[in-house]
Amino acid sequence: MSTHAKSLLPILLHADNLPVYTSPFPTVHPLTKKRIVPFYITFKDFQHGLPPVGLVTMDVVKMLSKEKGIKLFQNAREVKSCSQADREGNGKACPDGNCRKKEHEGGKTKKAFKLTIKSVYFTDEVNAKGKKGRTECVTRILNSWRAEGKFPQAMKLWMDEMFPIYASPKSFIFNTCKPAAHEPFSNIAFEMERAGVPLFGCQAFGIHLTAYEGQGENMKVWVPRRSANRYRSPLKYDSSVAGGLPVGHTPIQGLVKECEEEAGWPDKLIRKYARSAGIVTYFEIKDEHILPNAEYTYDLPLPARDSSDYVLPKPNDDEVDSFELLSVPRVTEAIRNGEFKPSSAVVTVDFLIRHGFVSPENEPNYEEVVRRCHRRCGVSGPGI
Repeated sequence: MSTHAKSLLPILLHADNLPVYTSPFPTVHPLTKKRIVPFYITFKDFQHGLPPVGLVTMDVVKMLSKEKGIKLFQNAREVKSCSQADREGNGKACPDGNCRKKEHEGGKTKKAFKLTIKSVYFTDEVNAKGKKGRTECVTRILNSWRAEGKFPQAMKLWMDEMFPIYASPKSFIFNTCKPAAHEPFSNIAFEMERAGVPLFGCQAFGIHLTAYEGQGENMKVWVPRRSANRYRSPLKYDSSVAGGLPVGHTPIQGLVKECEEEAGWPDKLIRKYARSAGIVTYFEIKDEHILPNAEYTYDLPLPARDSSDYVLPKPNDDEVDSFELLSVPRVTEAIRNGEFKPSSAVVTVDFLIRHGFVSPENEPNYEEVVRRCHRRCGVSGPGI
């Protein structure tokens, strides 16, 4: 595949380097080359091939195996010897399971088995307590890991903010729900501290808005520069407004909240002019996690400057350093130069595609660039 210097594909591969997969969900971590284990609500959900709620690395599985309220399902496969199992495990002794030997009465080895962890799920006792029980279970686990100094990079992002975790609408936990209960965003299985979402590999949802003035060649985009004190991508360019979607917020509610907090744009302006533009999906890959991200995207064509509705964006919290009004060529140049936060680069490329600035005529890897903005994540999200 060509990666000509003019192509935006290298930028998208930097933001999301997970190779294309054909299985229902990713099964191998691209950096560590270790297995990824699906995380389910119930064992029946796993048995019936439903989408998992999360994707867990082997390091996290190892920690979960010690926790109450969580069960691991393993299957045994006969191998000729433990050395064979070692070879199949990239030279390490059963990296995702254990070898077990059956012996004759005289003590000689008869057979060797490799135990492979196939799924992780909540115990029946936890599920019997419903959404509250599952939330309490993961909260206890994450608080314990934080107190013990486990996964320090993830815990640096602790925000005391709960995120919704969605199960497949076909999950067995919803069997008793009445049809009237099946409303949009009603398939929340439990809630989780934001810092824990990447560790459990659950889908994280957010909103990204791109604000602009003018049309066509005269279009200019409002681009904020992130504050120097941001843990992630300090002083990088960002989407005009962006933020996560905590519990209790629909996308439009989250959008209104973030626009006021980050740019000083009032509710009236956003509800009148902002337009839903779809969703961008991608994976965030770190050694200790694989995080499926989904960003609801919005466009904000600002009214003319002489309109009484026009509001100039200004930093309204400590997350934004300043706003700049950039031409589309300058935005494209900044993306190519790595001046954008990686996730916002993906969203902005999608914006440029939708508005015709990136096309098959000027992007040699157009098909793959479009696909990379809309990855198949393989985990459950909102649905009925």
